[in-house]
Amino acid sequence: MGKSPNVYSFPGVAEMAPTLRQYVLAQQTASIERHGTFRVAVSGGSLPKTLAQALLSKGDGSPADTVDFNKWEIFFADERCVPLDHEDSNYKLLKDELLSKIDKEQFGEPKVFPIEEKYLDDAQECADQYEKQLVSVFAARDSVKLPQFDLILLGCGPDGHTCSLFPEHPLLRETDAWILSISDSPKPPPKRITLSLPVVLHGAKIAFIATGAGKRDIFKQIFETEEGRALPCGLINEGAGDKVSWFTDNAALEGVSVPRRGSL
Repeated sequence: MGKSPNVYSFPGVAEMAPTLRQYVLAQQTASIERHGTFRVAVSGGSLPKTLAQALLSKGDGSPADTVDFNKWEIFFADERCVPLDHEDSNYKLLKDELLSKIDKEQFGEPKVFPIEEKYLDDAQECADQYEKQLVSVFAARDSVKLPQFDLILLGCGPDGHTCSLFPEHPLLRETDAWILSISDSPKPPPKRITLSLPVVLHGAKIAFIATGAGKRDIFKQIFETEEGRALPCGLINEGAGDKVSWFTDNAALEGVSVPRRGSL
């Protein structure tokens, strides 16, 4: 690995939102200039709510501070094998917190790629079908070894898991597949699909959004210990270096030895 991840810390989520907005829109601008679209993968948990707080606020009206949802293509970094209207669905969470609240006349409408409900009974088939969606968007499989998302937005579990990649799980060793299935998730529901670690590491930019004093212990592990570097979040820090940014709050970093910033 080259440089270390960037860590941004704020008194609370409200104070974080403007900087998170600035960060996401900078990636939006760069991506649209690069290839005309902004391809984003998102996780669940508290992330959609925080993202909505950042993106749905009124900007200053300048092009650099305008969300252009018409150019967004939104995928899921992981998803639970449940119906799209189920309380455990990351799609439902994103829809409720963000998608349903977008002023489409003003900001446009993103293209969203949920899982297909007809494959819910078979996690592997669900993963295979979702991978086919990625192949159709990111080019033919024989010409692209890995898809490159412009931005991958992740959470961090209290055990250091991210997406549905769990500590010491065999899925962490997968090197070829883009989308993996898991049927024995340590957290319910057991059946899920997830981006593979190589796909996450290949992202142009990766951002973790994790806040609260409850994250303090796992942050100490990830940023201060060898064992923490072997956790899924630690592996992403190690493998992607300064492509990674952490957006967190002072409570989560209290007593944690890591250089932090308050602005981009």
